[in-house]
Amino acid sequence: MNMQAGSTYAAVVGAVIAKLRADKGIGQADLASAVGLGQPAWSRIEKGGSALTVDQLARAARALKLSPSDIVSMADKTVAKMKAQNFEVSYEKPHRPTLENDNTGLLLLGGAALAALIIAANNK
Repeated sequence: MNMQAGSTYAAVVGAVIAKLRADKGIGQADLASAVGLGQPAWSRIEKGGSALTVDQLARAARALKLSPSDIVSMADKTVAKMKAQNFEVSYEKPHRPTLENDNTGLLLLGGAALAALIIAANNK
């Protein structure tokens, strides 16, 4: 099978929020509380293991003193930069490969690599 390096859109959005949160000096537990979630659940969102609901996105944006569209715009710029560098972006939750079904085709980027792409895509 030919594996393509990339990420999921949920992971990109989560990483954008994690970067914004860190840049503003807000702790993960504090942002989780502002959104109405526990820290472990919020950690999964920032890592792309879970996707945000629209309401959670709105509450996170408010806590970061941004609009939801600011966050989505940063994610979209990051996705464009990723695609320009031949990274794949999946809009579906990745499936865990099994012996019977090893066809994910997506080698997920780690947090540091994704963070670097976010910075590069959103620097003015």
